[in-house]
Amino acid sequence: MDICIKCKTGLWTVVSHCPYCGHAVAGAAKPAAAVRPPLPPVPVPMPVAPPVAPKPPPVPVTPAPAPKAPPKPAQPQPQPQPQAAPKPVPVPVPVPAPAPAPAAPVPPSPPRKWLRWVGGIAVLAFVIVYMNGKPGSKNDGACNDAIDSGLKLVANGSLDGARQKLATAKNVCTGKSSAKADDLQAAIGKAGAASGSCQRGVRAIERAIDGHQLQSAASGIAALDTDCAGAASVASLRKQLARQQAAAASVLVGVRQALDGKDAAAARNGIARLEAIDREAVELPQLKADVQALSSPAPVSAPAPVLAPAQQEPAPARAVERSAVAERRPLETSPVDSGAAMRSEMAQSFLRDAERSLLEGKFDAAKTYLESARRVDPGNARIDNLSRRIRERERQVLQTETTIN
Repeated sequence: MDICIKCKTGLWTVVSHCPYCGHAVAGAAKPAAAVRPPLPPVPVPMPVAPPVAPKPPPVPVTPAPAPKAPPKPAQPQPQPQPQAAPKPVPVPVPVPAPAPAPAAPVPPSPPRKWLRWVGGIAVLAFVIVYMNGKPGSKNDGACNDAIDSGLKLVANGSLDGARQKLATAKNVCTGKSSAKADDLQAAIGKAGAASGSCQRGVRAIERAIDGHQLQSAASGIAALDTDCAGAASVASLRKQLARQQAAAASVLVGVRQALDGKDAAAARNGIARLEAIDREAVELPQLKADVQALSSPAPVSAPAPVLAPAQQEPAPARAVERSAVAERRPLETSPVDSGAAMRSEMAQSFLRDAERSLLEGKFDAAKTYLESARRVDPGNARIDNLSRRIRERERQVLQTETTIN
């Protein structure tokens, strides 16, 4: 085997020119000038093959006879070596397919399990609600049943049964439903106030107050049941009774002061005023007894000198008895003879009490005294004037309080 001097490539056959670089080979027989082998346009192969590509097995080259050598260089046999370069084709570029492996860090699976649990719980709650009704439906149903039953009982006049249903409704009705229980209670109160027994009791109380029987009126109010006692008419009667009782207490204080001062006339006038307000006052019997004792004449201090002449001369004794009777008679008959004067005096006393209450700002007490004065002496001209003054003063106070607020 020869080696080309220029390209240093091994020549397997004897050729005149190197088939790789075209340089003349020394010592080779020169072919005829007419036959000139064409230069192959094959580029110079790299001396070092890539390590990845395996080398092809050596191709056995059969030595050709010498005369046939010149035409052979036109087709270089070592050409198969460059064909080995395409061998890297087995290296598949799509091998990066395992690249999706980084997607493994995305683990949204735990949240999905949590969502599954939440969804399961929601479905279970929906099933329970559907089977048992909406929350609070049982209480609402019991509340509505109690209210409806109570209203029916009220309409039928069975207030005791309605009160039992009201107690049940107060225990069951909660939240906004509690207003229904209040409505049932108001209906029971109205029915109780409109019942026949309540109306009869109210009329009896009114008659007792008009008849100046305050003790009977107070007992009648205390005997009313709860529903009737809460009626507006009973509340008005209760206020009227309180005013009358306050006036009677004031007159009673005046009578006691007159008795303490040994003023029998003022005490009698006070007793008359007290009877005009409350004929059933517990203190009246005792007050009358005290006034009677105060009005009776004092016993004779020295009866012995009077009795001695009476035994000798009976006539003077009768004269003494007549004089004593004459002294007592004006005291006993004076209230009867001066009835109009006594009524006028009582009316004046009531008017003075009314004026004092007006100055103190006690308008209810002033009105009560004024009504008592009108009953005793309806023709008194001061009553209307004082009544107008009370109304004007009360209106001024209300306007002042409204302005301040």
